[in-house]
Amino acid sequence: MTGYLIAEEGPLAGMTIAFDEEKESKEWSLGRDPDSADVTLEDPMVSRQHAIIRLTPEGYIFENLSTVNPATQNGMVIAEPILLKEGDILQIGSTFFHFTEKAPEAAEPFPELPEEMPSAAAETEGEEEKAELPSELHFGPSPDSRWLLKVISGPNAGAEFAMRKNSSYILGKDPNVCDVVFQDLSVSREHAKISIDAEENASVEDMGSRNGIIVNGELISDPQLLASQDLVALGTTTFLIIDRHEARETIIAAIPPAAQPTPPQATPEEEAVAVKAKKEKKDWKDTVIPKRHLMIAGVLTGVIFTSVFAMFTLFKSEEVLITVIDESEKIKEAIDKFPGVKFSFNQPSGKLFLIGHVLTSVEHQELTYLLQQMPFVKKVEDTVIVDELVWQNMNSLLSGYPAWIGVSVYAPAPGRFVLRGYLETQEEADLLSDYVHLNFEYLDLLETQVVVEEILRAEIQSMLLSQGFSAVNFELGNGEVILAGQIEGKRKSSFDRLVSAIDTLGGVRMTKNLVVVTHADMSRVDLSEQYAVTGYSKSDDKDYFVVINGRIVGTGDMLDGMKITAIMPKVVKLEREGLLYKIDFNVQ
Repeated sequence: MTGYLIAEEGPLAGMTIAFDEEKESKEWSLGRDPDSADVTLEDPMVSRQHAIIRLTPEGYIFENLSTVNPATQNGMVIAEPILLKEGDILQIGSTFFHFTEKAPEAAEPFPELPEEMPSAAAETEGEEEKAELPSELHFGPSPDSRWLLKVISGPNAGAEFAMRKNSSYILGKDPNVCDVVFQDLSVSREHAKISIDAEENASVEDMGSRNGIIVNGELISDPQLLASQDLVALGTTTFLIIDRHEARETIIAAIPPAAQPTPPQATPEEEAVAVKAKKEKKDWKDTVIPKRHLMIAGVLTGVIFTSVFAMFTLFKSEEVLITVIDESEKIKEAIDKFPGVKFSFNQPSGKLFLIGHVLTSVEHQELTYLLQQMPFVKKVEDTVIVDELVWQNMNSLLSGYPAWIGVSVYAPAPGRFVLRGYLETQEEADLLSDYVHLNFEYLDLLETQVVVEEILRAEIQSMLLSQGFSAVNFELGNGEVILAGQIEGKRKSSFDRLVSAIDTLGGVRMTKNLVVVTHADMSRVDLSEQYAVTGYSKSDDKDYFVVINGRIVGTGDMLDGMKITAIMPKVVKLEREGLLYKIDFNVQ
């Protein structure tokens, strides 16, 4: 199946886009850029790549790509890909398209001429029928209205509007306010006013429209009198002002008396024949009207009645309701999505003052676009700061110093800046603080979260020593802590609590625990090669004494700074500063 988009209103009116199912990719991109779009739409309100249409087994899928001026389906903004249906109205930029899967119909051929020309008798009969029809038929405006407005181009081409004296008519596209409504996007809500005074003089004036009024090719700024056949343009709609009385005037030149012919005098015989014929003339009541004439008269009477009824229905007078618009409230609704922006509006001058912050340039463009759509805003004093440009400029300055390569500025919310990163020493942190105070404009909005690793490293070392884990080593870099070493199984829960406390320290992004949990015997350092046990003895099967390197020692004695904690068959256990040792022996 082949789908079509037919432009009905807007700058591209009349354009037809066909999506041929024989295309290999089954995908068409629409946009303003001819280099990246399959279908080019020459409309300034269309993005470079505005939308994509795909042909799927379900039908044609429409996906919107523009965030600044999104496309709509039947008046609703398209946020997700949608399945197009027959008759959908799509707005892309300033143009309204009609979607259909039916091929556009070709123009109707001209009617063929009859093969046989009518005879003279038939012509005579036709002239007799015309003679019996009414001499003048009134279609459209009622005959008591002198002035007529006739649209000759634009979406309402062909429409006619009657205007009576002592009346004023508002022209525009707002049906709630205007007397004459044009369905034209280039026409303002209240574009112009046409007035007919008591002497039936017509004049036109501008109602503050954006595109102005052009009369006979010239843009007017003040109210101007109109004459019959004047050509008036409002945007892309053009109409004629017609004086119906002037159009019907006919100048008849009287024939001078000397030039008038003298009628011939009738003879007495001719007068007698005429009198006889007059007496024998039939009464009009006895005249038989042909049925064909009666049928034609009935049809014409119905047409006249229907036209008059339709005209009065169209131009029935109703009370005009004037809607008061709270302009400040409209502006507030538009900028509610920008919490960092504040405004002040001067209603008499139409001047709008903006202050505050937005996060990105795209948000600033969207804010500007929304305000440009408000006709009552004449001028905008824009002092809004784009935070994205501020922190990008500061980061560019910081990147010139190798010692600060790990430090950057960003904006988590409008009007709030954060300086974060890692420095090796306190001296580097002091130099950075001085540099930022000299080069950053918004110090009152800046929060410093720079971590000095020299201080953080000392804090972690102190925690390990205070908890008795001096045998555990660690490394620190860019906020990442790596713990390594061995601990006894009975102290695992205490060490896990210590790791959690380290993870919550300011500046620690991640903690990697590579410490191995071992049993006491597994973690002891074997000193068997350094110390030789040459004898042992026991007392009451409990107390052991051993001879180590020729010295007799027992439980609790010191051996080269190590305390003997236990003497067991074939092993002596020792401890010094949290480290465990053992000496294996096998004395026969």
